[in-house]
Amino acid sequence: MEEGIVGRAVGMAVAGLMPVPEIQFRKYADPAVEQINDCTMRWRTNNRFAAPMVLRMPVGFFKCGDPWHSHTNEVQFVHSPCWKVAVPCNAGDAVGLLRTALRGDDPVMFLEHRAMLDAAWARRPYPGDDYMIPFGQARITMPGDRLTIVTWGAMVERSEEAARASGHSVVVIDLRTLMPWDSDAVLASVARTHRCLIVHEDLRTGGFGAEIAAAVADQAFMELDAPVLRLTMPDVPSPITRCC
Repeated sequence: MEEGIVGRAVGMAVAGLMPVPEIQFRKYADPAVEQINDCTMRWRTNNRFAAPMVLRMPVGFFKCGDPWHSHTNEVQFVHSPCWKVAVPCNAGDAVGLLRTALRGDDPVMFLEHRAMLDAAWARRPYPGDDYMIPFGQARITMPGDRLTIVTWGAMVERSEEAARASGHSVVVIDLRTLMPWDSDAVLASVARTHRCLIVHEDLRTGGFGAEIAAAVADQAFMELDAPVLRLTMPDVPSPITRCC
Protein backbone atom coordinates (compact mmCIF):
# COMPACT_ATOMS: atom_id res chain seq x y z
CA MET A 1 0.00 0.00 0.00
CA GLU A 2 2.78 2.45 0.88
CA GLU A 3 4.47 2.03 -2.48
CA GLY A 4 1.13 2.96 -4.05
CA ILE A 5 0.76 6.02 -1.82
CA VAL A 6 4.19 7.39 -2.63
CA GLY A 7 4.11 6.25 -6.26
CA ARG A 8 0.90 8.14 -6.90
CA ALA A 9 2.34 11.17 -5.13
CA VAL A 10 5.38 11.07 -7.44
CA GLY A 11 3.06 11.12 -10.44
CA MET A 12 1.08 14.03 -9.01
CA ALA A 13 4.29 15.96 -8.28
CA VAL A 14 5.64 15.45 -11.80
CA ALA A 15 2.29 16.73 -13.11
CA GLY A 16 2.84 20.00 -11.26
CA LEU A 17 0.97 19.45 -8.01
CA MET A 18 2.37 19.56 -4.46
CA PRO A 19 1.08 16.36 -2.86
CA VAL A 20 1.23 15.78 0.90
CA PRO A 21 1.04 11.99 1.28
CA GLU A 22 1.11 10.32 4.67
CA ILE A 23 2.60 7.02 5.75
CA GLN A 24 1.03 5.85 8.98
CA PHE A 25 4.22 4.74 10.75
CA ARG A 26 7.93 4.99 10.05
CA LYS A 27 8.55 1.30 9.42
CA TYR A 28 5.83 1.20 6.78
CA ALA A 29 7.93 3.49 4.58
CA ASP A 30 10.32 0.64 3.80
CA PRO A 31 8.11 -0.96 1.11
CA ALA A 32 8.09 2.42 -0.65
CA VAL A 33 11.87 2.87 -0.81
CA GLU A 34 11.99 2.56 -4.61
CA GLN A 35 9.27 5.19 -5.02
CA ILE A 36 10.98 7.44 -2.47
CA ASN A 37 14.19 7.17 -4.47
CA ASP A 38 12.29 8.22 -7.60
CA CYS A 39 11.87 11.67 -6.04
CA THR A 40 15.54 12.41 -6.77
CA MET A 41 14.70 13.13 -10.41
CA ARG A 42 15.41 16.88 -10.10
CA TRP A 43 19.04 16.01 -9.47
CA ARG A 44 19.12 13.18 -12.00
CA THR A 45 17.60 15.28 -14.81
CA ASN A 46 19.51 18.51 -14.16
CA ASN A 47 16.31 20.34 -13.14
CA ARG A 48 14.31 19.27 -16.20
CA PHE A 49 11.88 17.35 -13.98
CA ALA A 50 11.12 17.43 -10.27
CA ALA A 51 8.92 15.59 -7.81
CA PRO A 52 8.44 17.91 -4.84
CA MET A 53 6.21 16.63 -2.06
CA VAL A 54 5.90 16.67 1.70
CA LEU A 55 5.80 13.10 3.00
CA ARG A 56 4.36 13.16 6.52
CA MET A 57 5.13 10.31 8.83
CA PRO A 58 4.63 9.62 12.57
CA VAL A 59 7.78 8.20 14.15
CA GLY A 60 9.11 7.11 17.51
CA PHE A 61 8.15 5.33 20.69
CA PHE A 62 4.95 6.26 22.51
CA LYS A 63 3.65 4.02 25.31
CA CYS A 64 2.23 1.31 23.07
CA GLY A 65 3.10 -0.41 19.85
CA ASP A 66 5.50 -2.94 18.44
CA PRO A 67 8.90 -2.39 16.78
CA TRP A 68 7.17 -1.62 13.47
CA HIS A 69 5.16 1.22 15.02
CA SER A 70 7.99 2.65 17.12
CA HIS A 71 10.88 3.18 14.71
CA THR A 72 12.60 6.50 14.19
CA ASN A 73 15.50 5.63 11.83
CA GLU A 74 15.53 9.15 10.42
CA VAL A 75 19.12 8.68 9.30
CA GLN A 76 17.97 6.55 6.34
CA PHE A 77 16.27 9.57 4.82
CA VAL A 78 19.11 11.93 5.69
CA HIS A 79 21.26 9.56 3.66
CA SER A 80 18.88 9.76 0.67
CA PRO A 81 20.18 12.37 -1.80
CA CYS A 82 17.84 15.29 -2.60
CA TRP A 83 15.50 14.69 0.34
CA LYS A 84 15.18 17.29 3.07
CA VAL A 85 14.30 16.05 6.55
CA ALA A 86 12.33 18.00 9.17
CA VAL A 87 11.75 16.80 12.74
CA PRO A 88 9.70 19.40 14.64
CA CYS A 89 9.22 19.01 18.37
CA ASN A 90 6.26 21.36 18.87
CA ALA A 91 3.22 22.69 17.04
CA GLY A 92 4.72 26.10 16.29
CA ASP A 93 7.80 24.64 14.64
CA ALA A 94 5.61 22.19 12.76
CA VAL A 95 3.61 25.07 11.26
CA GLY A 96 6.70 27.04 10.27
CA LEU A 97 8.59 24.11 8.81
CA LEU A 98 5.56 22.71 6.99
CA ARG A 99 4.84 26.04 5.32
CA THR A 100 8.48 26.27 4.20
CA ALA A 101 8.41 22.70 2.92
CA LEU A 102 5.29 23.37 0.85
CA ARG A 103 7.00 26.28 -0.89
CA GLY A 104 10.11 24.40 -1.93
CA ASP A 105 11.14 22.45 -5.02
CA ASP A 106 12.56 19.45 -3.16
CA PRO A 107 10.85 16.48 -1.54
CA VAL A 108 10.65 16.78 2.23
CA MET A 109 10.40 14.00 4.80
CA PHE A 110 8.31 15.50 7.59
CA LEU A 111 8.74 13.34 10.69
CA GLU A 112 6.24 13.92 13.49
CA HIS A 113 7.04 12.16 16.74
CA ARG A 114 4.05 10.30 18.12
CA ALA A 115 4.73 11.42 21.68
CA MET A 116 4.45 15.05 20.58
CA LEU A 117 1.19 14.82 18.63
CA ASP A 118 -1.02 15.48 21.66
CA ALA A 119 1.48 16.38 24.36
CA ALA A 120 0.75 19.49 26.44
CA TRP A 121 4.46 20.40 26.26
CA ALA A 122 4.35 20.55 22.45
CA ARG A 123 1.31 22.83 22.20
CA ARG A 124 1.92 26.39 21.00
CA PRO A 125 -0.27 29.34 20.00
CA TYR A 126 -0.91 29.57 16.28
CA PRO A 127 1.93 31.77 14.95
CA GLY A 128 -0.02 33.23 12.03
CA ASP A 129 -0.57 32.58 8.35
CA ASP A 130 2.82 33.93 7.25
CA TYR A 131 5.02 32.19 9.82
CA MET A 132 7.87 30.23 8.23
CA ILE A 133 11.07 28.63 9.56
CA PRO A 134 14.03 28.20 7.19
CA PHE A 135 15.43 24.72 6.96
CA GLY A 136 18.85 24.37 8.57
CA GLN A 137 18.13 26.88 11.34
CA ALA A 138 18.42 25.38 14.81
CA ARG A 139 16.88 26.89 17.95
CA ILE A 140 18.48 27.26 21.37
CA THR A 141 15.72 26.22 23.77
CA MET A 142 17.80 26.63 26.94
CA PRO A 143 20.87 28.84 27.47
CA GLY A 144 23.94 27.78 29.41
CA ASP A 145 27.72 27.68 29.49
CA ARG A 146 28.82 24.28 30.86
CA LEU A 147 27.59 21.78 28.27
CA THR A 148 25.98 21.76 24.81
CA ILE A 149 23.22 19.19 24.25
CA VAL A 150 22.31 18.71 20.61
CA THR A 151 19.01 16.96 19.98
CA TRP A 152 15.73 16.96 18.03
CA GLY A 153 12.16 15.66 18.12
CA ALA A 154 10.80 14.24 21.36
CA MET A 155 14.26 14.26 22.92
CA VAL A 156 14.15 18.06 23.19
CA GLU A 157 11.64 17.92 26.03
CA ARG A 158 13.55 15.13 27.77
CA SER A 159 16.86 16.95 27.39
CA GLU A 160 15.41 20.11 28.87
CA GLU A 161 14.02 18.14 31.81
CA ALA A 162 17.38 16.47 32.41
CA ALA A 163 19.23 19.78 32.12
CA ARG A 164 16.99 21.40 34.75
CA ALA A 165 17.37 18.41 37.06
CA SER A 166 21.16 18.45 36.75
CA GLY A 167 21.51 21.85 38.35
CA HIS A 168 24.17 22.81 35.81
CA SER A 169 24.16 25.54 33.17
CA VAL A 170 23.34 23.57 30.02
CA VAL A 171 22.62 24.68 26.46
CA VAL A 172 19.93 22.67 24.67
CA ILE A 173 19.92 22.99 20.88
CA ASP A 174 16.93 21.72 18.90
CA LEU A 175 18.14 21.13 15.35
CA ARG A 176 14.57 21.11 13.95
CA THR A 177 15.88 19.84 10.59
CA LEU A 178 18.46 17.13 9.95
CA MET A 179 18.92 17.76 6.24
CA PRO A 180 20.21 20.39 6.19
CA TRP A 181 21.39 20.66 9.80
CA ASP A 182 22.71 23.79 11.49
CA SER A 183 26.35 22.93 12.07
CA ASP A 184 27.21 26.61 12.61
CA ALA A 185 24.93 26.84 15.67
CA VAL A 186 26.35 23.63 17.13
CA LEU A 187 29.99 24.60 16.58
CA ALA A 188 29.42 28.09 18.00
CA SER A 189 27.85 26.64 21.14
CA VAL A 190 30.63 24.08 21.59
CA ALA A 191 33.16 26.90 21.32
CA ARG A 192 31.47 28.50 24.36
CA THR A 193 30.80 25.41 26.50
CA HIS A 194 33.73 23.21 25.38
CA ARG A 195 31.61 20.07 25.83
CA CYS A 196 29.08 18.34 23.61
CA LEU A 197 26.46 15.65 24.25
CA ILE A 198 24.26 14.42 21.40
CA VAL A 199 20.91 12.89 22.33
CA HIS A 200 18.69 10.99 19.92
CA GLU A 201 16.13 8.20 20.03
CA ASP A 202 17.49 6.30 17.04
CA LEU A 203 19.97 3.45 17.39
CA ARG A 204 23.53 4.36 18.31
CA THR A 205 25.45 2.66 15.51
CA GLY A 206 25.21 4.71 12.33
CA GLY A 207 22.75 7.17 13.88
CA PHE A 208 22.76 10.82 12.86
CA GLY A 209 24.51 11.66 16.11
CA ALA A 210 27.65 10.08 14.68
CA GLU A 211 27.64 12.63 11.85
CA ILE A 212 27.34 15.50 14.33
CA ALA A 213 30.08 14.03 16.54
CA ALA A 214 32.37 13.71 13.52
CA ALA A 215 31.74 17.32 12.50
CA VAL A 216 32.45 18.61 16.02
CA ALA A 217 35.61 16.51 16.34
CA ASP A 218 36.78 17.63 12.91
CA GLN A 219 36.00 21.35 13.14
CA ALA A 220 36.07 22.12 16.87
CA PHE A 221 38.63 19.69 18.26
CA MET A 222 40.77 22.37 19.90
CA GLU A 223 37.68 23.80 21.63
CA LEU A 224 36.82 20.54 23.41
CA ASP A 225 37.68 19.92 27.05
CA ALA A 226 36.17 16.40 26.92
CA PRO A 227 35.25 13.80 24.29
CA VAL A 228 32.02 14.24 22.35
CA LEU A 229 29.44 11.87 23.84
CA ARG A 230 26.23 10.34 22.51
CA LEU A 231 23.17 9.24 24.48
CA THR A 232 21.02 7.01 22.30
CA MET A 233 18.88 3.92 22.25
CA PRO A 234 20.95 0.71 22.26
CA ASP A 235 21.23 -1.31 19.07
CA VAL A 236 18.07 -3.32 19.65
CA PRO A 237 14.50 -3.16 18.28
CA SER A 238 12.32 -0.60 19.98
CA PRO A 239 10.96 -2.22 23.16
CA ILE A 240 7.35 -3.41 23.20
CA THR A 241 4.93 -2.56 26.00
CA ARG A 242 1.68 -3.81 24.55
CA CYS A 243 0.08 -4.19 21.17
CA CYS A 244 -1.95 -1.32 19.76
